[in-house]
Amino acid sequence: MLRSWFLIDEKVRFAILASLNMFFRFVLFAFLCWMLSSYNYQLLLAATWFFSSFIAFYSYKLLVFSATGNHWHQYVKSLLIWIFSYIINVFILQYLVENLKWSPYPAQAVAITFLLTTNYLLFKHFAFKKRPQTLLARLYDIFD
Repeated sequence: MLRSWFLIDEKVRFAILASLNMFFRFVLFAFLCWMLSSYNYQLLLAATWFFSSFIAFYSYKLLVFSATGNHWHQYVKSLLIWIFSYIINVFILQYLVENLKWSPYPAQAVAITFLLTTNYLLFKHFAFKKRPQTLLARLYDIFD
């Protein structure tokens, strides 16, 4: 089954796992809003991003980009992407809730949908960027 998973295009794998992660984040956000009052929705948003970051990092690293290398270095880069995404998320959520008077629930659904493409590009070209092969490694591949 895992072998067939990697036959799926990378963008589709990312979309699937990002959607699952965003769904998890949205359910957690809605649950926390329900349990603790949606009055503090920005604080609850930060908490959901923090908890979902661990799941997302390993699923993207292992199941989307098949990245090797320093976990810590890649996780820090991922955190930078999530901080950037979080800031965009905050502004979208703030605008939709405060200016357009939307409920935080559909506003957050719109925000995370927008972030899907942005995050794919940032993860692919920044966090899990493949290093170019050295000339020696390319020659080895030719004769292997």
